[in-house]
Amino acid sequence: MFYAVVVAWHNPVQREAFLSAWGLNTVPSWVFLQQDEHKEGCAKTKNKGVRRAIDAGARVIVVLDDDCYPFEAETLQQHVEMHMKSLEPKEVKMFETVTSPPSRGTPYFTKTVRMPVAASMGYWVNVGDYDAPGQLVHGARTEMQFMREAIHGRYFPLSGMNIAFRSVWWPWCQFIDVPRFDDIWQGFIWQKEAYRSGHCFNLDGPTVLHSRQSDVWANLRDEAKHLEANETLWREIHHSDATSYEALRALLPI
Repeated sequence: MFYAVVVAWHNPVQREAFLSAWGLNTVPSWVFLQQDEHKEGCAKTKNKGVRRAIDAGARVIVVLDDDCYPFEAETLQQHVEMHMKSLEPKEVKMFETVTSPPSRGTPYFTKTVRMPVAASMGYWVNVGDYDAPGQLVHGARTEMQFMREAIHGRYFPLSGMNIAFRSVWWPWCQFIDVPRFDDIWQGFIWQKEAYRSGHCFNLDGPTVLHSRQSDVWANLRDEAKHLEANETLWREIHHSDATSYEALRALLPI
């Protein structure tokens, strides 16, 4: 199996809505619908699905939330193909022009480095990926503007709703079992290792239609426990001398 799509679900109605939205009358062998049958939560359920896909021989994994639908008229297979193209090596701007006009020593043309991509992240329309305070201030459907380029050496909030990566990134691609920070903290330690090993993240993956907003008050209760730690956690991970997954994972305040 070359690629797989992993979708975590717990509500049968939402599961059927996902399949219907993507025009799937039957479930293809490369789609792994991972049920949260024991109420273990999103992170553990996604990790089980990713592990199943890897064990089945998938070399590229696409992870979608069950409320993410086609943005345009693409099929799920076409969505995967767009992510796979996004996973190809990308040019990353690494040389800065610091004066205008450019000062002596500024290259005229060569300002980028071609890098392998650790993960492709796509964005979402309709319902933005806001935290609870942001949703309360802006409204869940306020349009977001997106940075669409490859990034290296800088930390960013990785959203696990619509991402793709190669299976060789296990265990770095594991979601962290902390509600509302499962993909964010996954991203911080993954970015540390990816940058150390000369990889970038491509933030120009395919778009999805995010169809559903979660309960803002439940989100606020979950986020309040870790907002203060999240403010500086990326910096602590960046400054750490640790290089193993286990050692970096141990820096998380859980």
